[in-house]
Parts: sequence; structure tokens; C-alpha cells
Amino acid sequence: MTIEYRALGKTGLRVSTLGFGGSEVGYQGVAQKTVDKILNTALDAGINVIDTAECYANSEQLIGKAITSKRAHVVLMTKCGHALGFMRSDWDPKMLAKSIDRSLKRLRTDHVDVMQFHSCDAETLAKPEVVEVLTRARRGQDAVYRL
Repeated sequence: MTIEYRALGKTGLRVSTLGFGGSEVGYQGVAQKTVDKILNTALDAGINVIDTAECYANSEQLIGKAITSKRAHVVLMTKCGHALGFMRSDWDPKMLAKSIDRSLKRLRTDHVDVMQFHSCDAETLAKPEVVEVLTRARRGQDAVYRL
């Protein structure tokens, strides 16, 4: 199988056109050993995009443990805004900052390559204090880690 790569917008990131979505490993209770095998096989094949979210049960923990030794070769994406579960969004700026820190700790990394607002509506995106959370985290001002 030949993996294709493309530029991800203006980010400077080169990403595989195929990626790994981590929701099912969290929701389905997949064992760490299985996640390790799946991700190592995908990464060895050239897939470099891994996407997860705080609200995908223990997906971030499983992925973080599986990619520790290969973190430099992964474009790691996660999402914030649903710390209490997918159906319960929370866009409070303080909660978002805590969510970012928790995700980074669970993913065992000092940064993620893409942090997304999970299922965010346009009204929320129009609030400068919400977007400012990501801006400040990217600069390393609020979050313990950097984006």
C-alpha cells in the first residue's frame, strides 16, 4: 500500500491522506496491547495522522501510551469542549484550559499538532474569550503545556 501525503492547510504539516481515528478504541474498550499493535502497524505503513478527543472514553490514554516512542513521527490531533462527555459541551474558558492540560497529560506529550473545538457552533466560535484559550495555550501562557 502506498500512502499519499498532503499539506494540511497553511500549518506546514505534511499529513497522510489516511489517518487513525481514536474514538472506537476508547468507546469499545480495546486493550492496550491491541491499540499498540494497531498504531504501530499504521505508523510503520506510513500513516502519520492520529485523531482523538477527551470525550472518547480512555482513547487519549491508550493512544498516548502506544505512541510514546514514535511521537516525533505523528501528527497528533485531539479535541476539547466536551470534558463531561460528547453530549455535554462546556465552552467555559477555564474549563477549556484545564481540558487542554488533561489531554496533553493523557497523551503523554508536551504538545499536540492540532487542537480542535469538538462540535462547536458558530456562536461559540464568535466568542473571543473561547478562541483566546487556544491562542494562549499555543503561546504557552495558560496551559501547562504548549499546543
